[in-house]
Amino acid sequence: MRRAPARGPPYHRPMTTNTPLRSTTRGEVPPEGPLRLGGIDLPAGVHVRPADDDADFDAVAAVSDAPPCAWVTEEAVETGLVQQWVRHLASRFGDTGLWPIAVTGYDDGLERPWRSGEVLGPDEGSDFDVEAFLLSPGELDGVEDPEIVDYLESIAPIATVRELGGPVAAPPAGPQDLLVPWRVRPVALALIPAVSPADALTTLGWLGPANYDLEGAAIARIAVSWEERYHLTPVGIDFDLLMLQMPPRGLSRPEVMSLLAEVYRVCPDSYEQGGFPDLAAFVRAVESHPVLGLWWD
Repeated sequence: MRRAPARGPPYHRPMTTNTPLRSTTRGEVPPEGPLRLGGIDLPAGVHVRPADDDADFDAVAAVSDAPPCAWVTEEAVETGLVQQWVRHLASRFGDTGLWPIAVTGYDDGLERPWRSGEVLGPDEGSDFDVEAFLLSPGELDGVEDPEIVDYLESIAPIATVRELGGPVAAPPAGPQDLLVPWRVRPVALALIPAVSPADALTTLGWLGPANYDLEGAAIARIAVSWEERYHLTPVGIDFDLLMLQMPPRGLSRPEVMSLLAEVYRVCPDSYEQGGFPDLAAFVRAVESHPVLGLWWD
């Protein structure tokens, strides 16, 4: 038997473009089934929960009894409709404490990670230090291979984070600016408890960059730092892809170069496997595109 739609909060005037997207508290994950939220009716959704520690992800995992960390529509939804919902619900974010975000999954499906339990859930006890990580040399220290040295010289402007950048001058995207970054893949709407858009990754415990020893609280803290300093807004989550919307007014060239040094430290695949012929092409692509996509192999 389907749950009857719940009554949502009263209508509120949408926030303006320059109003930071913030909530004073994280909301509660809505119940499974059809939902009425922020004055609109949404189709049936299901809970996202972490799987048991011994789950085998080669098959669909049996999720644990842990509390849900997100709500996601049971079926894929037409992209234009998801964008309408995201913009509307983002304007109500201050009231709901639920960040609306477009999600897709592994191999053009929604099973992984949203049904398989391939998330960690919230980890408030992490001691991950964003500044220490970004300013550390990673695997670049003491390199002697001539080919690697030549490569690092070719990307010298982004090869090392010398200091943390920002805060940038351009304001972040407002509700009416938000984009759905996928046009041809199956897309669902997720609602994630959060106090800011990037804080949604804290609640979710996303595993996307796990192959680089960045997962859960670590990548969430980096995303929060970028949100605060570069005004990047998370607008899409995939199995191993994070989509961050740039400020609509754009960044200056020095701000872009500072950001890309940090991006390269966190996600070198974004450049090395992006098909760019040289660093200049990478910089132009980032400057000209409204969404920055980070993918970990």
